[in-house]
Amino acid sequence: MAEIGEVIEKKDKKVVVRLERKEACAKCRACSVGMKSTEMLITAENSCGADLGDKVEIALEEADFIKAVLIMYGFPFVMFLLGLFGGYYGCQSANIANGELIGFAVGLALVAVSYAIIKSQEKRWRSSNYIPKAVAVRNDI
Repeated sequence: MAEIGEVIEKKDKKVVVRLERKEACAKCRACSVGMKSTEMLITAENSCGADLGDKVEIALEEADFIKAVLIMYGFPFVMFLLGLFGGYYGCQSANIANGELIGFAVGLALVAVSYAIIKSQEKRWRSSNYIPKAVAVRNDI
């Protein structure tokens, strides 16, 4: 998965790249937190030696992108379902009233636990393939 953007800031071995938001990306808004801007900023590893104003190709391997999405969304979702059904059926087998509410609360608690686990592993993942890379200077565009 590669995108073209302009380098607007250079920090040590990283660059901040301004990208044009694609139509498929516009509906998600995860990185813009609901802002209406058509631009987004990404910090990427500067593996091509880009300078300010250069157009660069940003790449994140598709397999790594899918793994990152599964970690951030799939793992908490599975934990929520485990808490929801575990709490509900646990309450039913123990003859405790309000099993739905307890299951929902346990599901939310497990989502919080899953994000704590993800946060605790962030340093390990941050140093691996989940970081976008500026792989080529493309000033011909």
